[in-house]
Amino acid sequence: MKVVNFWKTLFCAALAVTAFSACSDDDEEGGYSGMPEITVNGGESVTVAGKLEGGKLEQTVEVVSKGDWTLTFKNSGDSQWVTPSAMSGKTGTTQLTFTLGQASGERSAILVLTASSTVEGFPLTDEATITVVQSDSDVPTGNALYSENCGTKVEKVDGYWPYVDKFEGWTRGGSLDQKAVTYTGNSASVANSGKVFDPAEDETTVVTGPPYVSMNKSTSVFNINDINIASNTNFTFTFTAAQQINYSNGVVLGDMTDETIRFSVSTDGSSYAPVALKVKKVASGYWYLCTAEFKLPAGVSTDKIWVRFDGYAGLENHGLRIDDFKLYEGGNGSELVVPSVDYTKGTVAEAIAAGAGKNYEVAATVVAMHTQGILIGDASGVMLAFLGEAPAVAVNDAVTVKGTTELRNGVIQFGKEGLSVAKTGTSSYNTPAPEVMDGTAVTAYIATALENKAVYKYVKYNGEFTVSGNFYNVVIAGTTTKGFVAYGKSEWASFNGKPVTVEGWLLGGTANYLQTMATSVTVDSSTPIVKISAPQQFAATSPVAQTLNYTVTNTTASAVTFAIEGTNADKFSLGAKTDNTIVVSAKGDNTDKTAYTANLVAKVAGATVATVALKQAAPASGDEGPAYLWTLASGDMTTAGGTVTKGEPAMEWTSSAVGYIGWDQNNGKGVQFGSSKNPVNGTYTLSTTAYSGKIAKIVINASVASGGDGKLTVKVGGTQIGEITTLVLNATDYTFTPSSPVSGNITIELTNTVKAMYLKSIAINPAE
Repeated sequence: MKVVNFWKTLFCAALAVTAFSACSDDDEEGGYSGMPEITVNGGESVTVAGKLEGGKLEQTVEVVSKGDWTLTFKNSGDSQWVTPSAMSGKTGTTQLTFTLGQASGERSAILVLTASSTVEGFPLTDEATITVVQSDSDVPTGNALYSENCGTKVEKVDGYWPYVDKFEGWTRGGSLDQKAVTYTGNSASVANSGKVFDPAEDETTVVTGPPYVSMNKSTSVFNINDINIASNTNFTFTFTAAQQINYSNGVVLGDMTDETIRFSVSTDGSSYAPVALKVKKVASGYWYLCTAEFKLPAGVSTDKIWVRFDGYAGLENHGLRIDDFKLYEGGNGSELVVPSVDYTKGTVAEAIAAGAGKNYEVAATVVAMHTQGILIGDASGVMLAFLGEAPAVAVNDAVTVKGTTELRNGVIQFGKEGLSVAKTGTSSYNTPAPEVMDGTAVTAYIATALENKAVYKYVKYNGEFTVSGNFYNVVIAGTTTKGFVAYGKSEWASFNGKPVTVEGWLLGGTANYLQTMATSVTVDSSTPIVKISAPQQFAATSPVAQTLNYTVTNTTASAVTFAIEGTNADKFSLGAKTDNTIVVSAKGDNTDKTAYTANLVAKVAGATVATVALKQAAPASGDEGPAYLWTLASGDMTTAGGTVTKGEPAMEWTSSAVGYIGWDQNNGKGVQFGSSKNPVNGTYTLSTTAYSGKIAKIVINASVASGGDGKLTVKVGGTQIGEITTLVLNATDYTFTPSSPVSGNITIELTNTVKAMYLKSIAINPAE
């Protein structure tokens, strides 16, 4: 404890009338006469550590003193095994080293450094302490300069665990002030992953338990930024980790190695040097303690560092949890060395054409930006440079960008790892007139993105703006894909529920979202918008008319007309229309063998602005079997195959053997058959002889992994029903309908040569 502060305050107040001489820190003839002060490595205390074998420690302690100082041992006997390089010193800076004797077990000593001086005849002192630890532990035993255990609680937001940059429960602990530390990343979240990840009882002294940082993809990156290191230069960083290696009847944990995750350190926040990890099991469970030792390069002066976790393989059904991050002063590592990278100079178009994983240097102009990246352009085209943080440049800045290309959302972009953006001047870019996109155009663009052939383009589209937390989406008429305004401005949140016009650059997309770097979002006061409430299915016999509500924006009810279109449009009719309702009827009983379907469309000036589906159930057949549904669950299937009794009502199925069975917990696609390393590479069959009654329809929900070539075939009584179906990435219902109800053994065949296939549910004669 600093006892000098009270005296300093007291004497400076009492002696102020003497021209403040007692508060002077100036040296005078005869030695220092001001208030005594002493620090060790910039603080009041520090810990150094050595191995049991003894010898001179590589660590040094910088003593800065105002006033002569002396060193004493709190326990005088410790002087028999700890030898400091000096036992006293004068005002100024001294580098202390230590030599330890050999030991048979862990021990520690506390050394007290006392600075002293005399003020107006009163002797004053100030103290600092050095703790010397001797142990063969890979982890220093002193106080960590920085520590983080991910807090004690995390909640899902809109059904998802928060990304690391959105999580608010960080603790930012340590012996140094770590309030400035921030956390960023990509595909890295903070999660409570369930009891299976809880540490065993003998692991709890090292592993604090949930929440954890969760990294499941090859693109996952977790950064800890601006760690305060004061004047220290030699470090040991530790963290705990557990790896999921499968999902079969639940999460399966497994071993990890020193190459499971890559750990790297930066002294400037941009260039990272990899540091080797040492990993060992904590105790009886599956948690590992990971240790990295390193020194700052000679000549580097910084009071903060950045660390990064990346390079995880992200295999199917794999996932990594990391926690308990600590930075200690001291260690036996080597100096950081940032690997040199050779960049190919080229244009934007050349960088895109080179594909993913290439190092390029491009001179371009900043065309547009959001809070996490910039769009750069030259005469050959434009591309995204994703920074993962707020850009330090502005639109129309001339820049030199160096980075590694990656494929994201169907387009090539510069990834954040190793990315550098340097302003070289100012410039300009001739942004083209926007291409106006409707729902049909959006669907067509997304098709190219799913084939990894999308291009950057400047567009304009309209729709209803919806806000969910920090996510801004736009519901676009005529497509199931929503516009996604990436990292949009906070003021745009006020547009929630309003019709808007979005203008900006398309950055590729997924089946569900059209990625957009918006340059403007404005309220649309001209495009007509109509919303129609969803109708219920009409009964097969004696159908009752339905009154549907509708609302209008940017038009009037009198300008809206309704029509029925589609396959069975003649089976439905329109009734009375008011300013907010429309009556729809099925014309009579359904006398066909299948359901009647059509669409109710709303039009303004002849253009369709809204659509809802109409359906009348098929009549029940006297000899059709009952409705059956099996929604597959984790553990329902095994690699050995055989018989299982599942579904409602319960029914026995027989499955063939397969090399790999898993469970898709992330995307809800169901049971996984095969994997990228062990595909089915043939046909997996699932069959039953237990269904009684005729079959009018079979609905299978199935899908494939990205890049898969899976196909689905359904047979009844040995006869193929419908066409062989090519499966897609997203879980999708596929309907197989015979020309007339049939009976017999049911066989479902999943066939592929690469990647995984998924089966989510099987429905027979589902209720309409």
